[in-house]
Amino acid sequence: MLDKEKPLGRNASKPLPAWGFLVGQAALTGINALTGFVLVRGLTKDDYATYSLTFSLLAIAINASNMGLTSAALGIGGRVWPDAWALRSVLNSAQQLRNRISAILALPFAAYCAWQLPHIGLGVFDTALLTALVLIAAWVQMQANFYAIALQLGRALTALLRNDLASAALKLGGALLMVLLGWPVWAIIGWIVLCLWANYRAHVHSAQPLLANYSDTDDASLREMQSLVRANVLRTLYWSFEGQITILLCAWFASAERLADVGALGRLSVLFGIFQAFVANYTLPDLARARTPEHVLRQALRTLAAASLLLMPILLWAALHPPSLLWILGPHYANLTAHLLPFLLASAIGQLAAVAYQICTARAWLALNRYYVALALPWQALLIYVLDMRQIENVILFAGLNNLFFLAFNAAMFLASWRQFLRDSAAETRP
Repeated sequence: MLDKEKPLGRNASKPLPAWGFLVGQAALTGINALTGFVLVRGLTKDDYATYSLTFSLLAIAINASNMGLTSAALGIGGRVWPDAWALRSVLNSAQQLRNRISAILALPFAAYCAWQLPHIGLGVFDTALLTALVLIAAWVQMQANFYAIALQLGRALTALLRNDLASAALKLGGALLMVLLGWPVWAIIGWIVLCLWANYRAHVHSAQPLLANYSDTDDASLREMQSLVRANVLRTLYWSFEGQITILLCAWFASAERLADVGALGRLSVLFGIFQAFVANYTLPDLARARTPEHVLRQALRTLAAASLLLMPILLWAALHPPSLLWILGPHYANLTAHLLPFLLASAIGQLAAVAYQICTARAWLALNRYYVALALPWQALLIYVLDMRQIENVILFAGLNNLFFLAFNAAMFLASWRQFLRDSAAETRP
């Protein structure tokens, strides 16, 4: 038992240098991407449709039950670190509130899965099994995220990266073996859920030196988190579904084959992830530290320009020689040549929109974001009404126009906030 009178210091392990962390993250991204490509090449279209829809449902479950609690736990935990007792109580509070939210959402979400999964031809057994796996995986992943926060605060990045890499390697090895042996897709999904559980347990073990053995919650932290959840519940639910909108549209309106096509093309979007670490680690911190309107605008434009340049090689590859890029996906998807470049263009617009949002986040200029859902929902409803979503080209068009709307909104939010910052700065300099 830790001494309650003493705060716990930093983890005694040697800190991981920045270059080591970036190399490790690149390796982790590569292993996860390789796992995805193994599955997209090795599974039939029907099985890959099942895989894609299941993990889209998992992403919805994780985001909906999170309600911003991981960000809240990180922010509040950062204020109390390195007090091991206080940090433990913050995590206890986040876990308790998260479990309450999960209990409320579990039944309606299970009912949604039970309605959605049969739309792609699954029977009762597969539907029930996959629904259970999604609910289990969502709980496990959220628990792992909370312990990852403790490791981040404790600068135990070596342990965090080691656990993630081991889990990813285990997932890749098992998936490859199961594909070669022709195991059913539910077994592959079950194996991935088991790997998530192993990663969660590894995080628990690694975080033990950083946390006190303490089961109570912190009332102040609990109230702060409850206030955050109440303020963001509707937006969180919207974003949970909106983030998986292309897969859901295919599941609602099209066939399992179309769902597999869109899911497979989405795998190629991982190639755009190369620039995200650059933006997050090298440009946004400078933007956050900028003190003058001119410096903020210059850094924002540089960030967008850098992101655009880093997106260009993949787009040029798709434009100049699409068969070689489609080869990554395997022979089942060789007929998607005409759809490759439009899909990647839509994805690139979405990446730029996300960068624009990160720019606003770096300056805490998100006050106007509360209007986004009210504006986006009618636009999305109009697109769904006008476009025939049974056609893959219309699903891609929807994604591109939806991402373009998101980019325009974030650009307008930045410009409005920047102009206010400009006026405030001018007022401060007046004699």
